[in-house]
Amino acid sequence: MRINKSQNHAIELLNSLGWKQPGDLSIEEIALSSGAYIKYSEMNKCEGRILMNKNNSIITVNSKIKYQPKINFIIAHEIGHLTMHRDISYLFSDTKQTLQQWLARGSHEIEANEFASELLMPSKLFKERIKGNKLSLDLIKDTANYFGASQTATFLKYKDIGDYDVSIIYLENSRVVWKQESENFPLKFIPKGFNAPEQSNCGDFFKGLPIEEIPVAIDALDWFPNDFNIDDYLDLELYEQCFKVSDNSIICCLWVK
Repeated sequence: MRINKSQNHAIELLNSLGWKQPGDLSIEEIALSSGAYIKYSEMNKCEGRILMNKNNSIITVNSKIKYQPKINFIIAHEIGHLTMHRDISYLFSDTKQTLQQWLARGSHEIEANEFASELLMPSKLFKERIKGNKLSLDLIKDTANYFGASQTATFLKYKDIGDYDVSIIYLENSRVVWKQESENFPLKFIPKGFNAPEQSNCGDFFKGLPIEEIPVAIDALDWFPNDFNIDDYLDLELYEQCFKVSDNSIICCLWVK
């Protein structure tokens, strides 16, 4: 299990605090122990920010946000800036794009997201929790609840260290916005804007039909017709598991059947 520099900073912070498992310390207590005061204020086009100098720092979270796992990630992301980037800039102001691993641009934002994921869901503990378990939405939900993380963040963590190689796809209004996959997932190319396959459970969601609670089978060809290697996988079947993000958006997870 490879740990990068950003993740190692998060592990070192947790170890320095004597943290062993979720519940030992809240994310607010971890922030305070790092020298950051937290406040909640309404902000336009900004979800979180940190203002810091050599001695003091203030983390501000947009008070319009009510979803606690999202608040947890915002604070963890800002702690990442505090831990790794204090000497680079005195202010980091973060939007939806910078706080999402799949849309972040720039090394500092990617590092802060990697730090936040590891701070909330340490890889060793995450691996122990999911190891040997069949991949399902229930497993992701239970793991997300255990760590106080969102299902999306948990799926993305699973992508890197789970037992199954997966492709994670996010769609809005039936079209692909972003995707990420495990290093060894066999097919990788879906063009941005690709329409949800008619035969998919994901496609059913955008027709107003219910999402299946269990994984459903689908041909790889339905999701990856434009992949350069699809001719080698014409008979490949995948499992598809979806969960609703909002009224017009959904996460789809695919893995080899």
